[in-house]
Amino acid sequence: MRRIIIFVFAAVLLWGCGKTVESTTNEINKLYFDSWVSIQKQKHPEYVWKQTSLGAWILEDKEGTGEALGEFDDSLYLRVNYTYYDFDGTISATTSEKVSQQLGDYNETYYYGPEIWYANSIYAGLEDLLKGMKRGGRRKVAIPGWLQTSERCATPEEYLALASDKVGSNFICDIELVDYFRYVNEWELDSISRYLVRNYARHYGTDAAKARGDSAGAHGFYYIRDLAPSDTVTFRDTTVYINYIGRLLNGSVFDTNIRDTAMFHGIFSASRTYGPVAINYGSVWSDITMGSDSGDVIKGFARTLSVMKAYERGTGIFYSPLGYTYNGSGGKIPPYSPLRFDVEIVDEPKK
Repeated sequence: MRRIIIFVFAAVLLWGCGKTVESTTNEINKLYFDSWVSIQKQKHPEYVWKQTSLGAWILEDKEGTGEALGEFDDSLYLRVNYTYYDFDGTISATTSEKVSQQLGDYNETYYYGPEIWYANSIYAGLEDLLKGMKRGGRRKVAIPGWLQTSERCATPEEYLALASDKVGSNFICDIELVDYFRYVNEWELDSISRYLVRNYARHYGTDAAKARGDSAGAHGFYYIRDLAPSDTVTFRDTTVYINYIGRLLNGSVFDTNIRDTAMFHGIFSASRTYGPVAINYGSVWSDITMGSDSGDVIKGFARTLSVMKAYERGTGIFYSPLGYTYNGSGGKIPPYSPLRFDVEIVDEPKK
């Protein structure tokens, strides 16, 4: 199942908590929610049935380790696994490969695994359930629809007073707090440095802190030469041809122009033409484009190409501000993903 980010459940609220609205739908929804809880308490006495401060119900609670997550702030990021259920048991979103396989909608080209959320962008109900959790902890929580809002109110009553067309539906969230940290760029750079010493010790050594500082001419960008070039001439205002493979740091391949590689990693498309692709150089690295239609490329890929020379083979690794930032790209590249591109300068294909 392609994951659905946390904003799918309701539109972003445009009204403040203090506005007076005429709606009884949330009151009716509360009657339904309370009735569901009452029935489920009889069916599932094994659940912990602990109510949160805003009125959600914790059903299962596995404690993690370390310091508990406290108040959210502008620099906090969360790394989570999750599965969302409707009250009828239908799964609406998941980060789990196994769950997607069980549902029959697994896609081998998609990323499965922990996702990173900016803490201040999540809905009130998710913030409510996450507070107090520790790293490695897991909770299964029934969240009422009026907490499916970007607003922050002081009391449950104020949430209930929100306009009904500005909130979402009741749902169950099964969530694991894998990690939390401040300053996502720092977390990415630490992840890259550990990757470098694990996979390129010959080039970067075994000290992750030192490896992090050995950036290849641009903050957050690292380059490893795998095959020396045939000369030292820097490309300017010319066109060369390359083969490339784009990967996440977990090894998942999300893009390549090499047919056999695409087939091996399950990303082959019959509608695509495979083979060496044109790279168009200008006077500076930011002028680099790809293909006959001169399509734009992400900054990290352009940086990789800019340091390469004739018939060189190398690997560029860079953090998400030089890639797809907080957006990610489709189901293949999640938000805040460092990327790796393996590139080789090759001959122009024969006509």
